[in-house]
Amino acid sequence: MSIGKRIKEIRANLHLTSNELAEKLNIPVRTIGSYEREEAQPSPKFLNALIENYYININWLLTGKGNMFISNRTEADINYIAQLQDRLNLSDEEISGLIDILDSDASREMVLKFIEIKKGNKEALESLIYNLQGIKAIYS
Repeated sequence: MSIGKRIKEIRANLHLTSNELAEKLNIPVRTIGSYEREEAQPSPKFLNALIENYYININWLLTGKGNMFISNRTEADINYIAQLQDRLNLSDEEISGLIDILDSDASREMVLKFIEIKKGNKEALESLIYNLQGIKAIYS
């Protein structure tokens, strides 16, 4: 399978139109089409943006070997992250920071406590307050 077909397969797996991918990567939509139709070779800048934004395995992208995605994130995870970014109007930097927070066990625990608090769990609120006091003491 050619790199153009793999780019098209990435779009299909992520449920993105050419327009959506072009907008996300800030390139003309006709450029995506020319890559997928193999009328042009993808630029290194495009390949890097594709890899960084969608956790694409460079080896798979260039050779077809290995898994499409480099992380243990599923296709559904990546789609959800993209939807969350759009819904909250987050920049790439902000969504990356959010992912970093959620990838941290300690931060994820705090986020889960917020969810429990929203459900009315008062013990989670007390625990969160205790944790925040500890953080304040560290950074004060």
